[in-house]
Amino acid sequence: MSMEFDFTNETIVKIGKNVFENLFVRFSKFFEKKSGKISLIIVDDKKIRKINSEYRGFDEPTDVISFEYADDSFVVGGENIVAVGDIFISLDTAKRQAKEHGHSLDKEFEILFVHGLLHVIGFDHKNDKEEKEMEKQAKKILG
Repeated sequence: MSMEFDFTNETIVKIGKNVFENLFVRFSKFFEKKSGKISLIIVDDKKIRKINSEYRGFDEPTDVISFEYADDSFVVGGENIVAVGDIFISLDTAKRQAKEHGHSLDKEFEILFVHGLLHVIGFDHKNDKEEKEMEKQAKKILG
């Protein structure tokens, strides 16, 4: 089984794909029984606000939005789970948050990307138990 990774940058700012590829490799090692394709799209606040409004009903920008297109019950050829999804990260919001937290933009991208990846494979944080489990998995991947 293997996971594939697509990267698209819709902003005018040059962003290295390698930050995300390295994390994706670590993520894939933790979830070896998953297969599928994950697409990461870097957008600006205007675009993510539109997505957030259309799909979540919040007319404001956000840092990351994930869409999972297959769930844990989807089995192909006897293989465990197929995860397919899109992750949108706002460059503008990531920049603001990096400054607020006193770390680099790359570090903020890592945090947001891992958060999005975990959502795509079914993790959530609707209650304390789910949030703790999601944080535990994120820490494992981020090292």
